[in-house]
Amino acid sequence: MPDDAPDLPLDDPAFYRWWTDVPVRFSDTDLIGHVNNVGHTAIVESARIPYITDILKPLASPGMVVNPVMFVRLEIDFRADLYWPCTARVGARCISIGRSSFRIGIGVFDGDRCATTSINVMVNMGEEGRPEPLSDQARALLAAELPE
Repeated sequence: MPDDAPDLPLDDPAFYRWWTDVPVRFSDTDLIGHVNNVGHTAIVESARIPYITDILKPLASPGMVVNPVMFVRLEIDFRADLYWPCTARVGARCISIGRSSFRIGIGVFDGDRCATTSINVMVNMGEEGRPEPLSDQARALLAAELPE
């Protein structure tokens, strides 16, 4: 687990309040049939995007799904193999908020067994394509997701 989040139980399903199911694709596997590193990363992405959309949707500008945030860092721990065919259950939660960024913790599960944990850093982007402080509204929506 990353050094800056040693006390977070990212491998515990009870830690997460937001969930989605992500079907494992045959193309995510290697020659021996287990999900490869890129496949685990794709599963994390398949949860990260709808999580952000769901949490920040109230702030979206007209015609946009969500205001622009940029994915800038991925930390991932491969904990157990996943095999095709299966559907991974993926939990996500905001775990910290900075001035213009926030971090999302993600756990990928096969049943109750944790296969992958991940920390994703997102940066709020302004109109000129530069980091911009999170609005009070965004901060409030994200803060409601923080662990106690």
